[in-house]
Amino acid sequence: MTFKMSDNAQTIKVFNLRADTCEFIGAGDAYIAPHTGLPANCTEIAPPAIPVDHVAVFDEAKRAWSLVEDHRGVTVYDTTSGASAVIDALGPLPDNVVTTAPSGKYEKWDGKAWVKDEEAEKNALLAEATAKQSQLITEARQVIGEWQTALMLGSLSDANKAKLQTWLDYIEALKNVDLSKPEWPEKPAQ
Repeated sequence: MTFKMSDNAQTIKVFNLRADTCEFIGAGDAYIAPHTGLPANCTEIAPPAIPVDHVAVFDEAKRAWSLVEDHRGVTVYDTTSGASAVIDALGPLPDNVVTTAPSGKYEKWDGKAWVKDEEAEKNALLAEATAKQSQLITEARQVIGEWQTALMLGSLSDANKAKLQTWLDYIEALKNVDLSKPEWPEKPAQ
């Protein structure tokens, strides 16, 4: 049915559209005053049956409905990074996302499922161990700084010389730690 303006008031069934997306949001009766047209954001053309995960969108220029995928509100995961995002627009899911979450920190998408990424885990653990080694060596060097100055000036006591040597041995042990499977030496007493 095509709407026709009339000299008389009329009540017709209209199909309401969301203003920003033109998607069908409900139907109702509209009172049309004489010599006026349809209210904004509606049509008198009924939408088609709408399958699950779709919406009917009206194209005013073509005066026709189309069905569009609707995944708004769905959490998806980027297949390259595993980062999550929430879909906020109409249309099919982007090619680089899936709705299944990775189950762990070091996983990658193999095209069908998330699988453990041994290399990424190994690299992350190595970087973590390297950072810890650097931090421990820096802390140890701060402890022995004054002793080294006193030693150069010839004013370091024998007791502190022994402590200095213990800390120097500790630094050497830290440098020799196998970072692929770290076992950290015990920190000496100050």
